[in-house]
Amino acid sequence: MKFLVAVMLSIAMILMDYRESSLAPIRTSLNIILHPLQVAVDFPFRVATSVSDFFKNHSEMMAQNKKLETLVGIYAARDQKYRSIAEENIRFRKQLNATPAVQERFMLAEILSVSNDQYRKTIRINKGSKDGVYLKQVVLAGNGIYGQVFSVSPSSSIVLQLTDSRHAIPVRNMRTGLGAIAVGSGNTNQLELKNVEANVDIKSGDTFVSSGLGQLFPADFPVASVATVAYNPGDSFMRVNARTMVDFSKSREVLLIWRFNHKTVLEEPEAEEQP
Repeated sequence: MKFLVAVMLSIAMILMDYRESSLAPIRTSLNIILHPLQVAVDFPFRVATSVSDFFKNHSEMMAQNKKLETLVGIYAARDQKYRSIAEENIRFRKQLNATPAVQERFMLAEILSVSNDQYRKTIRINKGSKDGVYLKQVVLAGNGIYGQVFSVSPSSSIVLQLTDSRHAIPVRNMRTGLGAIAVGSGNTNQLELKNVEANVDIKSGDTFVSSGLGQLFPADFPVASVATVAYNPGDSFMRVNARTMVDFSKSREVLLIWRFNHKTVLEEPEAEEQP
């Protein structure tokens, strides 16, 4: 009997609440009163979920940590192998009275700004003469050549990108050994290969790397991949367009390189050029 009365009262209250909002204050009051009870009922579930997530995240972290430890071990073994090879090369060079091998030191630099001039492809980095940066220092990005230092101040430097129309770098075709000069086109990620004679073997997809001629850029660093090859009958040279290995539109950091047997002279220009 009591159960039927409770059901009838509930139905009546539902109908009244549906037809008019006179019970809204009562419903609000009940929600306020019952809120602590709802929180208490839900508390064990939330705790169980948090604990489950904690152990799940901990397990994933342990697995990732194990993978990283394995990689560290592998790289440590490779490093030791390379050290042994380097020491062996030094001994051989001493025995042959050969020129000492070039060694490098690297430093990561952040790109602070990019030139707004569409005809100039330069950036400003957060390293300067106080960090040992010098004029014409080679700048890398990933495993490719980015450009060279164009202007130096104590705390920052201007870097000339490969694609700037004033920039040129000697390169060679990895497939054929063909030498050429890669000149900036002034357009993002695009170079032009100069001095390519009309009768040489070159095709789309060929990769060009730095040749090392001039002893400014280190040899065998990726520079560009041939995009198009055009030839007009009667011309002595072909027109070759290439795409840079470095994506200049996405680079956020660059790598400065020092060559130990390269004599560097730190210079500060009288007036720093603005990008």
